[in-house]
Amino acid sequence: MEAINPPKHILSTWVESSLFRKMDVWTLLCLGIILFSFFKMLPHMRKPSRKLPHINPRPMFDFFSRSQKLDFLFNARKILEHGRKTFPGQPYRLMTDVGETVVVPSEFVHDIRNDPGLSFSEAFANNFHPHLPGFEGFAAGNRPDELFQLVIKKRITKLLNQITKPLSSETKYAVDRIFGSPTEWSEYDIKNDILDLISRLSSRVFLGTEVCRNEDWLAITKSYTVNAFLSAEILRPYPSWLRYVAHWFIPQCKALRRQVSDSRSIIRPVLQKRRSLRQQALEKGQPVPSFNDGIDWFEEESKGRDYDVVGAQLGLSVVAIHTTTDLLVETMLRIAEHPELFDALRKEIVEVLGVEGWKKTALFNMKLMDSVLKESQRLKPITSAIMNRVATRPVTLPNGLLLQKGESCVGDIGKMYDPSIYPDPEAFDAYRFVNMRGDAKLDSQAHLVSTSPAHLGFGHGQHACPGRFFAGNELKVALSHLLMKYDWKLTPGYQHRWQEWGLAWSSDETAKLLMRKREAPEIDIDSVQG
Repeated sequence: MEAINPPKHILSTWVESSLFRKMDVWTLLCLGIILFSFFKMLPHMRKPSRKLPHINPRPMFDFFSRSQKLDFLFNARKILEHGRKTFPGQPYRLMTDVGETVVVPSEFVHDIRNDPGLSFSEAFANNFHPHLPGFEGFAAGNRPDELFQLVIKKRITKLLNQITKPLSSETKYAVDRIFGSPTEWSEYDIKNDILDLISRLSSRVFLGTEVCRNEDWLAITKSYTVNAFLSAEILRPYPSWLRYVAHWFIPQCKALRRQVSDSRSIIRPVLQKRRSLRQQALEKGQPVPSFNDGIDWFEEESKGRDYDVVGAQLGLSVVAIHTTTDLLVETMLRIAEHPELFDALRKEIVEVLGVEGWKKTALFNMKLMDSVLKESQRLKPITSAIMNRVATRPVTLPNGLLLQKGESCVGDIGKMYDPSIYPDPEAFDAYRFVNMRGDAKLDSQAHLVSTSPAHLGFGHGQHACPGRFFAGNELKVALSHLLMKYDWKLTPGYQHRWQEWGLAWSSDETAKLLMRKREAPEIDIDSVQG
């Protein structure tokens, strides 16, 4: 009896076909890659955010989005401005150098600022690799217990009144060392010089008198942040699993690890000496010595928990020094463009310090200076978008759009240039925020350290820059010394410009100022008491 064979499956029929038999290995491999890519992308294609408009769509045949990513790196701010005008008040998709993100309009920023489903920590880890050696300065700010943020909020911010006088004393030393006493107009590379100044002032508070004038440490603290951001940028295009290997071979990452090692050789002996002094005092029943600086604060707030003292100090450098430098440089350039401000600012300094001295309240009452700083930051913040987050669970935006787990978003800063909020928004108005203080509805938003969707210079919500209160005081102390001691002006023909790379927006590294020592300051600022 003849056997009855079951009908062949369609795939088995295809496999046995002459077409399949003629395929070579490479053809099969390519087919496999295409099928794998399709099924890998299928979940992303089903995401609700895929329905959003794309502000910088991928050109045809650019399968790896290379041209999109390069365009983003060179023109991110222009792309975001175009998105703001094209899709007002709406979210849209943006291809960045590390993949696609959803741009959330300024109108939504306040609603999502503290959403527990949108993780700052995960977005930070994706971008800055805190788990890798060399990136300890980033790791310090990304601890689950938020020790870093606690020290800034509880110690640095609450002790501002005690910190101000030491800051002024260190400013005197640093300004004299950096700028000298030129009687004729002399040219200065202003960004490098202000970086030196802010590094010294910050180190005085963070590390105390033992380290703040250590030239080896100052060299590290000035360059570590630049190297860390550059290394992070280089690593980002690598798949996350490959970064664990790649960083060992990248020259910039090697240099970063050396800097961390050098930092340990400077800071660890100081910490060990202090721990020894404390132990000796306890054994003898004597008062435990207190140094009232960043090393002490981390020791006390850690309460026995393990932490990296060097990573903590490098982390303070990362968040404090370059951002503060950027704003002070930008402000000095704005003042030089508006020389009528010199007399007005000096008058305010004399009136306030003459009555109150170096007190926290004195700096609070420098309202014109506060406004000049805030307006400078409004026109040029340090980034073209804010509040980078990754969804750790499905999150619904105010317009009903669902962000699925793993999707990222950034907040637009468009309200900082909204003419309905800021008349003539592209113009520099030194008195803009002074005038807002007279309005009961706007007064709370008019201070340098205030955050709102209308001014995102320091971020917004629970992850807004925790060190902004210290930075504000540091800026005012430094600017007061510079204004009372020096005149400055732009070099002939200079045009205000910036450096931009992706979302980063930095003050001009090539800017120079002409400066000279003032002969008869209205007040001897070095003699002002606390």
